[in-house]
Amino acid sequence: MKPPRNQRISSSKQRQQQHVLDVKVRVGMVRERRFRAVAGFICKAVLYVSLAGGAWLGGKEALRVWVWENPDYFVREPRVTTDGTLTREQVLTAADLLQERNIFTIDLGKVRAAVGKLPQVESAEVQRTLPNRIAINITERRPIAWVILRKEEDPTTSERSFLIDARSIVMRSRVLLPHYYHLPIISGVETENLVAGERVSNFGVRAALELVRLNADSTRFQVRNIDISKGYCLVVTDQRRARITFGFSDLAGQLSRLNQLLDAIEPTRREIRTIILIPVRNVPVTFYDPATDPPVEEPPAPMPAAPRPAPAVSKPRVAPPAGGRTPARNGVSTAAKARPKAPAKKPAPPLVKARKAAPAPVQTPPPVKAPSPVDHLKRPFNLNG
Repeated sequence: MKPPRNQRISSSKQRQQQHVLDVKVRVGMVRERRFRAVAGFICKAVLYVSLAGGAWLGGKEALRVWVWENPDYFVREPRVTTDGTLTREQVLTAADLLQERNIFTIDLGKVRAAVGKLPQVESAEVQRTLPNRIAINITERRPIAWVILRKEEDPTTSERSFLIDARSIVMRSRVLLPHYYHLPIISGVETENLVAGERVSNFGVRAALELVRLNADSTRFQVRNIDISKGYCLVVTDQRRARITFGFSDLAGQLSRLNQLLDAIEPTRREIRTIILIPVRNVPVTFYDPATDPPVEEPPAPMPAAPRPAPAVSKPRVAPPAGGRTPARNGVSTAAKARPKAPAKKPAPPLVKARKAAPAPVQTPPPVKAPSPVDHLKRPFNLNG
């Protein structure tokens, strides 16, 4: 048999009908309990809010005293390192760090952006080191040429001249380094519309910069001035007064033709006047004519005059004392004796000046006809044979 299951004897209806317990509570006691609960909650909330507010105010005051106004965290001497001509005052003025500031109030991103807006700055790096050190490391742009309007102007003293780097960004510098005086000059550029720190969009300027870059390591051909005023070519003046015309395209090929031409002319030791490298064949070349353009020779320095001999000083004669005695010499006293007078010498006959022989006539060779500067046009120089 299966064991009996545990079951309730009474049903749910019977249990509801059973009278278990009747409790009657007074209304005043209920209200008092509710009031106590609400008052306790309010007191706890006020206490917690007061603690949070006190902690916030106390922490803020502690930060103000120990951090924000603590003189130990004030940057007094920011470190500025640059490889160019920018001064420390220029960098600190741009970064707004001339006055003492708390190191935690300095936004490094804003400082880097402000310093990077200077025309001479290529890249900037800002570092913060506790407790009070700020380091700014700057890499400046490297100018490779001057930009002026007229060829006759001096770019180092003109107020309308600019320095330009390889990326065609113009700039100005308060301090001129020694190597700035030897940079090539790009003339024929309208400098009134140029703004320091911006890129030049002129195609001729970019072609001139490319020519300077390609010829940077050359020693036999050094660019002194590049004139782009014509608008279709580059007229280059080198260190030997030669004027060489380049086209805007294929500058590397034109430099190669120029080197071949210099190799061919070097044994003749002739000075080049003009070269036009735009044509690939039959390159026109002119030379300086020694008859019309003689070299300037410095006059020889005058020889120093021979020093004159000093006049002879005659010693005064001493008259002999009375009695006919001369003063004692070497302890021996001698009587003055009459000395016979020496016969007077006859005057020498006057010297007869020798006549200068007449110079022999110099035989000059017949004049040699100098080559004409237009001979090369009759026989054009051909690099390619």
